[in-house]
Amino acid sequence: MTTKKRPYLTPEQASPLLGMSPDYIRAQLRRGMLPIGHAMKSPKGKHWRFMIYPEMLSKYIGKEIKWD
Repeated sequence: MTTKKRPYLTPEQASPLLGMSPDYIRAQLRRGMLPIGHAMKSPKGKHWRFMIYPEMLSKYIGKEIKWD
């Protein structure tokens, strides 16, 4: 079985690159204040999904990132 690479990072993966806690990143994505991805609320409104795009993160921090 092969695993497919996600086209986005999680707040936990982006945290060391940004120097911010994952909780702070989640809060800023929910508010639309961090231009590195987006947060989506589940259809029932109980859970959030956070997607941080490597290209947007790289542009935001001003350097290329290595992402596996």
